[in-house]
Amino acid sequence: MKIFIRVSKRWLLPFILCTLMWVVISRGDLTSWVVGLPSITLAVIVIDRLHARGKQGIRVGMLPGFIAWFLWNSFRGGIDVALRAFKPRLSLHPGFIHYPLHIPQGHARLFLVNVVSLLPGTLSADVEGDDLVLHALDTGADIIVETAYAERRIAELFGLSQE
Repeated sequence: MKIFIRVSKRWLLPFILCTLMWVVISRGDLTSWVVGLPSITLAVIVIDRLHARGKQGIRVGMLPGFIAWFLWNSFRGGIDVALRAFKPRLSLHPGFIHYPLHIPQGHARLFLVNVVSLLPGTLSADVEGDDLVLHALDTGADIIVETAYAERRIAELFGLSQE
């Protein structure tokens, strides 16, 4: 029974979650399974490999909530940039902001650096030591607050405590 529970946590739960996400993305189109099944299999293998590396494995149960948050903020980011392009009177004070990273080096930090680039008004420009250098469209916006929230979400996703 213990082996079944271990295998279920390691392979079955990620497979079910990835399959559900594929069904939503493909809108249940049966012909999409030609691409879907290999993609789901690859995703489960990647999740397992990340999890096997120890402290920085993704907590699969946190994935659906994170994906919803990420998609919403990516949408907000796209709308923000589009509005600034079509309405030049909107606030635009570009510049660089240094954000002190609290997540330890590794997969989670790399993931954060990439995710932040898709948040409204930000782009990860560089990592200098333990600082993330962000290019912001509006340095007066709550970039630090939003980045800190993203860092907390990613720390939770990877099961890390912020140092």
